[in-house]
Amino acid sequence: MCRVLRTITATAILLPLALAPTPTPTTAQATPIEAITIHPPVAARFQCSEHPLGAEDHVPDALGADCVVVRRDGGPNGNLLSLYTGDGTRNEDWHSWREPLLAPFDAVVIAIQINPESTLPGVRGSGRSSAIGFQQLVDGEPTDVHVAYVHVREVTVSQGDTVRAGDPVARIGNNGSSFPPHVHVGAFRGDMMSEDAVPLQVRMDLGAMGRGPGGG
Repeated sequence: MCRVLRTITATAILLPLALAPTPTPTTAQATPIEAITIHPPVAARFQCSEHPLGAEDHVPDALGADCVVVRRDGGPNGNLLSLYTGDGTRNEDWHSWREPLLAPFDAVVIAIQINPESTLPGVRGSGRSSAIGFQQLVDGEPTDVHVAYVHVREVTVSQGDTVRAGDPVARIGNNGSSFPPHVHVGAFRGDMMSEDAVPLQVRMDLGAMGRGPGGG
């Protein structure tokens, strides 16, 4: 699995001066975005909605991804992807609910926050969200890269535990600042409490996705 940070930059289209003036660089063009490739958070088929640059100003929300499990059983003839069955008013209706969560990379568990309450779909919960914080290990040595899984439940690891990429660590829940059952995946480099922490764009290991039951 690739653990090397890479830089993603927007590609500018250069027009002849006779057609248009030189454009002023936008924020996206001027600000390189670092990315980290992680093991897929679940083995099932899933999709993510990403936080664009500037939407959130703090890690691990900045550049994070909200991921939900989907199934090809919706719409006419059951050929469209669906998020839930029935009317989706119960957590149990959602395909994401209690889906096993898998470690993002070889890591040490550095923090666990538990919110025992579950909120109903469509209703924002209260209190801090349940979360697990991971610090990446490369060849057994800690790096400055961290990933947080948020809105988790049934955590099966403890602070200080060492995990391998793809190890089960918890299940998807619905708590804290959340509307549907889902997992928020946030990544950053540096100390989360420091203003110098650098948010990272999350990329999934497509090879690992292809090998799992959610691939294809």
